[in-house]
Amino acid sequence: MTIAVGVLGAAGAMGQEVLEALGSDARLHAAVVRPASAKVGMSVPGHDVAYRGLEPGVFDGCDVVIDFSLPAGLHDALPMLDGIPLVTGTTGIDPATEPRLAHHATTAPQLRAANFSAGVTLLLDLVARAAAALPDADLEVIEVHHKRKRDAPSGTALALVDALGSARPEARPVRGRDGAVGPRARDEIGVHAVRGGDVVGDHTVWLLADGERVALQHIASRRGTFAVGAIRAARWIAVQSTGSYTMRDVLGLTDR
Repeated sequence: MTIAVGVLGAAGAMGQEVLEALGSDARLHAAVVRPASAKVGMSVPGHDVAYRGLEPGVFDGCDVVIDFSLPAGLHDALPMLDGIPLVTGTTGIDPATEPRLAHHATTAPQLRAANFSAGVTLLLDLVARAAAALPDADLEVIEVHHKRKRDAPSGTALALVDALGSARPEARPVRGRDGAVGPRARDEIGVHAVRGGDVVGDHTVWLLADGERVALQHIASRRGTFAVGAIRAARWIAVQSTGSYTMRDVLGLTDR
């Protein structure tokens, strides 16, 4: 089955990757950008579609929308998405947008992910298992991204913290350390953000016990990996029932 895809944030780096990765089974129907974007009205290379500004009705005819916009863009778009399945990778979402996301999930299936790679989805599962299996190990998360990334820690790092917290409910994240912080507390999950160069995304979870240590790591070598995962998620969610989903559902890692 071929699905008609709308891409919100089509002018951004990830939006462009999605446009390039779309194939015969996922056809571009709407490439949506900021109303003031210089791309409005321009043809999308490789597709029989022109860029359009965000406005009511722009997603009409879409079987699913893939969102890699900014938080403000998603906030403005959500009222236009009622009844349309949504896959969103936007991070740093403002609390004011959460009620709109919750409402959307009552009208259509919705999948939110900080990272769409199959490897990261598996990593989230593994770190939760490891934290439970090594209850005395200290937990640290280190993420590395390119120098243009706007938010820190990354959404994926925060997802890893949540996964570790599912096995250690008493644990609390500590973002970086500076000065005379004293000995490490038992209930800490250290979170550290490194920025520089053109790194697509590296995430490492350390489990450090007395006498041994375990590192679980995912390294992304190209941004297109995330686009392929988002399109896979879009094909999957287009035929799901109303509600909220994650990449764990797409990979069959849940009992839903």
